[in-house]
Amino acid sequence: MYPRDQNILFMLPFSVPFPPTYTPDHLFYSPGLSHKDLHLLTSSGVALMFSSALFTAFGLLALGIAFKRRRMRARLPPGPPGLFLLGNLRDMPHDKPHWLTYEAWAEKFGDIVYVEVLGRSMVILNSLAAVTELLEKRSASYSDRPPMPMANDLMGWHWDMVHMRYSNWWRIHRKTFHQSFQSRAVPAYYPIQMKATRTLLQQLSINPTGFVDHIRHHAGNVILNVVYGYELQSENDPYVHLAHEAMKGLNQAVHPGSFFVDFLPALRYLPSWFPGAGFKRKAKIWAKSSLALRDIPFENLKTSIAAGTAIPSFVADNLEKLRKQTPPADEEIIKNCAGIAYLAGSDTTVSLILVWVLAMTLNPEVQARARAEVDAVIGDRLPDFSDRERSSFPYIQAMLQETMRWAPVTPLAIPHMNMVDDEYNGYHIPAGTTVIGNIHAILHDATMFPEPHEFKPERFLSQDGEKSPLRPEAVAFGFGRRICPGRDLALNSAWIVIVSILKTYIIDKAVDSNGNYIVPKVEFSPGTVSWVQSITLLYNNDNV
Repeated sequence: MYPRDQNILFMLPFSVPFPPTYTPDHLFYSPGLSHKDLHLLTSSGVALMFSSALFTAFGLLALGIAFKRRRMRARLPPGPPGLFLLGNLRDMPHDKPHWLTYEAWAEKFGDIVYVEVLGRSMVILNSLAAVTELLEKRSASYSDRPPMPMANDLMGWHWDMVHMRYSNWWRIHRKTFHQSFQSRAVPAYYPIQMKATRTLLQQLSINPTGFVDHIRHHAGNVILNVVYGYELQSENDPYVHLAHEAMKGLNQAVHPGSFFVDFLPALRYLPSWFPGAGFKRKAKIWAKSSLALRDIPFENLKTSIAAGTAIPSFVADNLEKLRKQTPPADEEIIKNCAGIAYLAGSDTTVSLILVWVLAMTLNPEVQARARAEVDAVIGDRLPDFSDRERSSFPYIQAMLQETMRWAPVTPLAIPHMNMVDDEYNGYHIPAGTTVIGNIHAILHDATMFPEPHEFKPERFLSQDGEKSPLRPEAVAFGFGRRICPGRDLALNSAWIVIVSILKTYIIDKAVDSNGNYIVPKVEFSPGTVSWVQSITLLYNNDNV
């Protein structure tokens, strides 16, 4: 990347830090008896426990369950065959992106795939039709979350609205969050986003080696100012790293198959020193980051409020409303909503912008056309949000949509769970089934998006230059009642950063010592949030 109208270039390679690939701890299993069982075995009732009548009853019960499951299996969606008791445990992806495995299953079994792991049912939805029917139209039945022992119980994310069970407690959080982040509310944050973007442009010019840190600083500056009224002092500000550290563990723990404890919840009672309980030692470390993310900025702001130095923000405004209520509402709701806004706003926006940078590096013709549109509308000054109100920017909007489609930041939706038995296309979906929307598969469906692995913004333009009715952002942010409530703020931040960089810089491939272009690899890390693994750019060390 280098400033426009400058000719001096040098190569700047950088690697994007991302949560490392993690292979879950091996499951330690022993068929040994519990302390209670051992006590019974040494008691006078041992003969009764192992009487022939009990064995007969147990055998009949097992046969009944097996017969029932066999009948049910004939009506379940298709999927890879599983092993007795283990089910598809060995088929679950551990060391590669989950969505790639799910897409391979979809090619073989269809758009709805069923797997079972240690008795837990899972359904993966790989088409727009399936997620629309089940997660959107039937959202009243599919808005719960499955139990997440690793994330919620061991890592302390029980307070996180995104992973809460579907309940009145969740509804109160959702309502509180929505009031401040709905589309009608977010224009109030334009000045904060504008100021942070101007700072970003200066940082890119002064210190090009810290490109990723600059983007992360920008995202953190926006969300911390909006939520807590806090302005970052430097890129080494501890608040920048709080969210990044918290996300490292959560990024690995949410999707089924990452940790065996999610399939065998009783494992959470193992002592941390026990063989195979390494997941508990990791969870203990990650739990500190979870609570620090939520508690530290909130308590610091309360101190500022008491001192009379706080400025308006989501937390300050809601605490004031709470104080006036009779009886007062629960302060924890505000703390929890602020914490998840801080986490999501600090991470996903960064990933989206870096995906766009990678796409511009690989597609200079797209970049040139987008820049021409910006120049035609804005002229010689820097852009602001009023420009978007005066012009539709059809190509910029198409490019942003294509960025979300080409490499979705969250390739898999956070798992849903259905609360009642259901039927879909002749298939039975038992109550309590974990249901996952495969966002990556939907946005790479060749029937909707020809040449899905190519970056083509024009697919979202009609012949007259207007936007296509296809809207990847309707899929990229989740589904139904669990759709991301902060999506408007995130899209606004991405838009102002993109048009500002296009106005002031040119993104290009770096060159090696022989003068040859270095073509970046299109590789993304696994996890809840997918990260570009590395990019090499051209940049200039002169000020803009």
